[in-house]
Amino acid sequence: MKTTLDTIMERRSVRSYSGQALSPDQVALLEQAITDEVGCCPFGHRPRFRLTGPGLVRNDLVRNDGTGADPAAFRIGTYGVIKNPPAFIVGAVKAGPDAVLDYGYALEGIILAATATGLGTCWLGGTFDRTSTKELLSLVDGEIVPAITPVGVPADKRSLTERTMRFFAGSDSRKPWSQLFFDGEPGRPLGKVDAGEWTPVLEAVRMGPSASNKQPWRIFREGPSKFNLLFAEDKAYNRALGIPIQELDLGIAMKHFELAARACELPGRWSRMAPPPATSVWASSGSLTYIASWVA
Repeated sequence: MKTTLDTIMERRSVRSYSGQALSPDQVALLEQAITDEVGCCPFGHRPRFRLTGPGLVRNDLVRNDGTGADPAAFRIGTYGVIKNPPAFIVGAVKAGPDAVLDYGYALEGIILAATATGLGTCWLGGTFDRTSTKELLSLVDGEIVPAITPVGVPADKRSLTERTMRFFAGSDSRKPWSQLFFDGEPGRPLGKVDAGEWTPVLEAVRMGPSASNKQPWRIFREGPSKFNLLFAEDKAYNRALGIPIQELDLGIAMKHFELAARACELPGRWSRMAPPPATSVWASSGSLTYIASWVA
């Protein structure tokens, strides 16, 4: 089994799948990961998730001849972006402040559990059929579907569509440390030497996926074991789909930070300070919004 840090570093977006059905053990692992994640979100929301796909049989959805599930009932359109996925993880959350962030935090935990066993996944926030997904989930009033992911055994070769998308999205590149991590204030980048034992934690955050690879998180160290998470929002982009899509990225960053800190046996937990920490960071930069602090 891979270590937590290995899993975070090795996770890649997979858009081409072998089509091989998930084994019962793989299904059980994913469903356990779903159970584990729904009740531990930092801001108290409880997203719900469902594993579904043409290779899965559910007792409550069977063909008229009683021989099993109708594959068509589980198919989710992805406009040609995803090839041959055997299954999807779909979900919903009650709309509200930080709801999409909590959804991203939980779904990334499920995705990393899948990655640890060799399964591929890919965050989809815009390129999927929301209508069919909403029907599958039977949404209640106020629920939204922020994102989904395919899940399955990766294909041996990436499709042309996948190679093209990865190239234009810059999927294999990340912003340098000097643009993401700071020592107290925006003009003072935090380097790996000064970060010390927190270096692998911050690197785990840097390697996180984000919509269009924009990496909208900024982290400011305030003391030896306190880190403040801020949001560098692209306002037009964030609201283009009618939901705050970049909040998913913040949830992913918080999940990576927390898992990496635990793996490195470093102290702390996420907390939203009220009032926000009294530093010059957000007072001097109107483009940043305080989200939460990691405090020992």
